[in-house]
Amino acid sequence: MTTLQEIEPKGTVVKKAALVTRVSTDRQARNQEGSLVNQIQRLRQHIDYKTNACGENWTEAGVYELKGISGKNSMRSKEFERLFADIAAGRVNTVLCTALDRICRSVKDFLWFFEFLHDHNAEFVCLKQNYDTTSSQGRLFVTMMMALAEFEREQTSERTRDAVAARSERGLWNGGRLLGYDTDSNKKSTLIPNPAEAAIVNFAFDKYLECGSITETSDALNSRGYRTKSYSSRRDIYHPGERFYVSTVQYLLRNPAYAGKKEINKQSLHKKNAGNKAYRLVDAVWPAIVSPDKFENVQRLMAENGQTNRNAAEPVRHVYVLSQGVLRCGRCGTVMDGRSGTGRLGIKYFYYGCPNKECGMRISAEEIETDVLERIKYLAADGSILEKLTEETNIRLLKQKPELEKQKTGLEKTLEEVVGQANNLLEHWSGMDGQAGSGFVKEKLNNLAKRRTELETGITEVEEALRQVTEQSVDAESVRCTLTNISEIYMQLKPFERRELIGLILKSAEVSEREIILEIYALGGQQVSPESVKQSEKVRLPPIWLPD
Repeated sequence: MTTLQEIEPKGTVVKKAALVTRVSTDRQARNQEGSLVNQIQRLRQHIDYKTNACGENWTEAGVYELKGISGKNSMRSKEFERLFADIAAGRVNTVLCTALDRICRSVKDFLWFFEFLHDHNAEFVCLKQNYDTTSSQGRLFVTMMMALAEFEREQTSERTRDAVAARSERGLWNGGRLLGYDTDSNKKSTLIPNPAEAAIVNFAFDKYLECGSITETSDALNSRGYRTKSYSSRRDIYHPGERFYVSTVQYLLRNPAYAGKKEINKQSLHKKNAGNKAYRLVDAVWPAIVSPDKFENVQRLMAENGQTNRNAAEPVRHVYVLSQGVLRCGRCGTVMDGRSGTGRLGIKYFYYGCPNKECGMRISAEEIETDVLERIKYLAADGSILEKLTEETNIRLLKQKPELEKQKTGLEKTLEEVVGQANNLLEHWSGMDGQAGSGFVKEKLNNLAKRRTELETGITEVEEALRQVTEQSVDAESVRCTLTNISEIYMQLKPFERRELIGLILKSAEVSEREIILEIYALGGQQVSPESVKQSEKVRLPPIWLPD
């Protein structure tokens, strides 16, 4: 065993003290006159007292600061790893702290720490509590005090967790920054929409619905000059917005806060049998800036793409476009699901089957899907349906105009700010006369010039979109052409787009041995029933990504 205490020629023991300090949060650590400084001051005063007033030989061997480290994790921090190495090497033989809970708040870790000190002949000194660990009574007392410290930590954690959960149940905001919203200075725990940022959020949702790619959506956001939320910290340090990446766009698209919802028990999202801790959504106190339909469409499309990514190595053999509750059995009314099988000759075939064992109806997937497409084409011959399709399509196009105008206003405001920053830098640069900082100013100006180009490009794109919305209109003949050519369009779409196309037009299909009964969405909410098809028909607006 290595003896760490050094004896001077006169026989005086040299106390090589390690000063251990700790604060639990980063905010405390950033305070230049906060707890860390106070702890160091008290520990050094103790060393001076022992040296000057008591005649003992104390020396400061090093300072070990734990910044923003919880008491339950302190023993696994890099500073304690360094402390253990110094104790083992003989550079430290006394550990000095202000209070027991500055070392840790775990009984198990603290007992191990005492064993480590005992094995290396090191001492432990605490200013607030005077402990004698050489006796069994002293070790019992230390264990009890550490158990109380651990209990206090766990109780504080439980109170905080319960308070956050209670606030979440009421739909309150628990802090943080969110693109599209600002915190309400007059009413805490709520958010108020930021019109310029809300336009960015809606553009991201619309772009993803258009392209189905998070990477392409992030590129589109960046190319228009959009950035993440800028903010000023509590120390008044300005943090500018950054470029969008796949992770930030994915978080944005999945965040239900934009639809006016608050998540409860998010950690239990993928857990089964979570009981009262199960994941759920509640109504938030702030208004939505993304419509519920748009948000749900994005979630559905992301889920479809997620399934495709997981099965990317396997070829897509068939897409059951009439699944998800669309196709029903004409015998018993049960929802039919997509199935597949292999014949005696090894040929793979696909069909829809009724899960009701007493019924067991089957129908070829290719046959029923082809018939449904042909019947939709037949509807193009009905003039009353075409009139409603035309009317509602034009209404939907005009609804895009206010959103595009918001985007343009936000881009122009940001461009004005960028130009103002550039002008200020130019004035500052002109008075520097070749100083060392001029290189930094030049780099900053180049970045602002690049940002200005991106913003101007974004404004041009929005203006072009506004022009198209204003000038574009759909007539009955174009809608007739779309429905007439639906089979050709269908074959060119991606798997998820085929299902989306059928879902936008067809509400349900009921199939039996003799007939197919279709129900399609209605634009104006009125029932339209062509005499040539036995059906309860309702027609809804076709998707805007269909050809004009």
